Amino acid sequence: MGKFNLIKQNHSVVPNYNVDDKEVSFEIYISPNQEVCIIGKLDNNYICWCSITTITDYENNCAIFQYVSNLQIKTISNNYKALGDRYKEVENWHRMQICKRPYQDQYLYYSPVNSSFFTEGKFFAREIYTFYKQERDKCEYRLIDDAYISILERYKNILNKENQEYGYYYEMKPLIRIIKDESYIKLCPISEIRQLYLECLKKCDDLYNRYMTAVR
Repeated sequence: MGKFNLIKQNHSVVPNYNVDDKEVSFEIYISPNQEVCIIGKLDNNYICWCSITTITDYENNCAIFQYVSNLQIKTISNNYKALGDRYKEVENWHRMQICKRPYQDQYLYYSPVNSSFFTEGKFFAREIYTFYKQERDKCEYRLIDDAYISILERYKNILNKENQEYGYYYEMKPLIRIIKDESYIKLCPISEIRQLYLECLKKCDDLYNRYMTAVR
């Protein structure tokens, strides 16, 4: 399975602290073209796996889960080094997370898709496809007519208000929550709509960063 891992030796980093006892969780990014980036995540700073397949590649997605969840020797890296030129592209894909949770006196992987605990790779592979289908369906209903495009344009104008103070972020928090809750729009097949949504999302992050810089 190592051939699927985009983390090569020249991408490795030396952690600033001990990560040997870190449990691997999975961060899964899905593109509007049904590509899947599976990240084996140790914490917010380090990863031990990065691969790109497709949502229908059940066999390999299943095998990747089994391999990574039992990985003994880990090459440590981060998303930026592993993904290289595709880093920014993948960061704009729709995301789901699978991590371990307590269940009947043990820790098992938990899928938010069907609120289920599991140990088998075939379930993992199926959950990726189910997540894509459910989120894509939400996207299609949200875009059932042209109204949402106008809404996104209005959101963008509000977020770009002229002469705003750093505290404008706090005023915009309800709108920011609405926008981030609709991240399934990243799966929209129409690139113009995806781009408009991503521009709104970036402005949300800019407002937050500006606010945090001012209050520190």
